[in-house]
Amino acid sequence: MSTTVESDDRPEFRVRLAADTASVPGARRFVRDGLTTWRHTDLIDDAALCVTEMAANTALHSGSAFMNVVLRNLEQAVRVSVEDAGRLVPVQAVVPQTGGHPRTEHDRPVEELPITGRGLSIVSMLSRDWGIDETDLGRRIWAEIDATDTEHPIRPPSLGSTPVAELDMGALPAGWKLLRMPECPVDLGLQVDQHLDDLIRELQLIDAGSDDAGHTRELGELIQRLVSRPAFARHMGRRTAQDAAAAGLEFVDILMPAPRDLGGMVRELDETVALADRMCAEQHLLTLPSTPEMNDLRAWFTESMIGQLEDDSEPEPYADWLARQAGRQG
Repeated sequence: MSTTVESDDRPEFRVRLAADTASVPGARRFVRDGLTTWRHTDLIDDAALCVTEMAANTALHSGSAFMNVVLRNLEQAVRVSVEDAGRLVPVQAVVPQTGGHPRTEHDRPVEELPITGRGLSIVSMLSRDWGIDETDLGRRIWAEIDATDTEHPIRPPSLGSTPVAELDMGALPAGWKLLRMPECPVDLGLQVDQHLDDLIRELQLIDAGSDDAGHTRELGELIQRLVSRPAFARHMGRRTAQDAAAAGLEFVDILMPAPRDLGGMVRELDETVALADRMCAEQHLLTLPSTPEMNDLRAWFTESMIGQLEDDSEPEPYADWLARQAGRQG
């Protein structure tokens, strides 16, 4: 894991997430944990709300596959930034929706603004300064938040142009771990991901009048809850695999940032999916059961994630893990 520090030596945390609305809770958790690490707990509520709006805006409008969430310690304040690599929407198209331009929009109540503009207007009110920068790759939305109780007026963002590093991982807050899944087979990984989606969909839509409908629907809801909390990590893996497939790659290293306390949930999800898969094998569900290859990959993912989160185990390529399992059985 690399450590990113600005030239003025003020510490900075940086995480790379999929530019998807499912990543917004992960961005919020990242900011909360970073501010806790710096003991800026008085800034958590405002900063978490700002990053929620900025990350959602980026996920919905940037056209970027990934986004960086950056948290910088300014001693008496913090700067929260979301960087993307998309160029679909120019800065000028975003600015009018904040209520800052044209001037006649400046005093419109927040509740009368469009949804996107409303979110960015909240950022304006909570931050002592905020802006949108054009970068070499796309756009950076940023906000500086301090401990004062001042509610600032809705105002247009500062506009700028600045270089940005590649969208990559950086230093993570205390209690976070950068998981690495080396040489993951791309097509098989996407099959496992799709199978999980299929299970959730069927379990949630099962006929209420069928035998044991309540139990199966509860199982689907349980899987959905277990998947939702670490959704930002799952979507990071999915997006990486999708990009690798588009590039014609057979294997890819998957990097997923995650809080260490997700280990227990990963274990519970594996057990719950195994139960649902048995229902498929017994033909209680229409979804086909996992193939042996899919089960192997899921077991590798589960063992690797838990080992890295809980024991700082070294990442092991999938092929090496498979060979080790075969040796044990032999």
